[in-house]
Amino acid sequence: MDFKNILVCVDFSDISDAVVDSASVFASIFDSKITLLTIVERPVPVIHEGFEDLVEPEEIELLIELERELRKEAEEKLVNYASKLSEKGFNVKTVIEVSDIVDGILDNAEKENADLIVLGSHKKGLLDRLLLGSVSEKVINKSPVSTLVVKGQPIEKLKELLVGYDFLPASKEALNTAISIAEKCQSEIFIVHAETELTVPHLSSITKSVIEKKIKLLNEIVQQLKKKNIPVKYEILEEKPVDAILEEIEKYHPDLTLVGKRKSSKLKRLFLGSTAMKIVKKSPTSVLIVRKKDA
Repeated sequence: MDFKNILVCVDFSDISDAVVDSASVFASIFDSKITLLTIVERPVPVIHEGFEDLVEPEEIELLIELERELRKEAEEKLVNYASKLSEKGFNVKTVIEVSDIVDGILDNAEKENADLIVLGSHKKGLLDRLLLGSVSEKVINKSPVSTLVVKGQPIEKLKELLVGYDFLPASKEALNTAISIAEKCQSEIFIVHAETELTVPHLSSITKSVIEKKIKLLNEIVQQLKKKNIPVKYEILEEKPVDAILEEIEKYHPDLTLVGKRKSSKLKRLFLGSTAMKIVKKSPTSVLIVRKKDA
């Protein structure tokens, strides 16, 4: 999967530099167009019928002026980022909107025909991590395209890639994306598969056969990638997928972790706990949630 149109979400927090720098690495690899997006949350209350009598006209005017100032400040900062990227030869444009953050990101992803959204994950306290509804979580759950979540440090290189793999279509898409990156960056790929049924006694004969087939398929992948001169290795761990991937992230310290994500139903979006989301929340390094466009 190539990323030709990258939507970069900038909120001017302490992680914004890392977000923009990480996006530029992907843009360099895929010769992508970059759209820098800033969402200014609307300070003016929505005036419903009958509500206008509760808000004085001068108060509304003050809020409108505040909105203008916030937009002007955001524009100056965003232009600064855009100028630096343009000087490096990137094709870049800026967009500033006053709207709900998540809706603004998703709407602009559609308008710009984005195939990758890049945003940052902020450090939060325990209570924040337990609550459902962060911007990154909502975007990941609702986005029809891949999402790169930058964690702390910027991505400076893509030499070591870790891929969570379960043989299902979403993880195959993640592996294909890793291969696309590896071909351009001479990367090494480390495939992690979690096998949670290894210890189920009454399924031992069936499980043994399944494991043998999986090993055969993984060895075939290794051979195929070696023909492309892509170094690759794999490991099968007897753990839950989230635990297995996070454990290998800690051991392997990849430049990027890639996991696939299936399209969720509206009901599933209400519940916290998908493998992809848990990895994003707990990983100390950046994670690319791969979703095939229009899937």
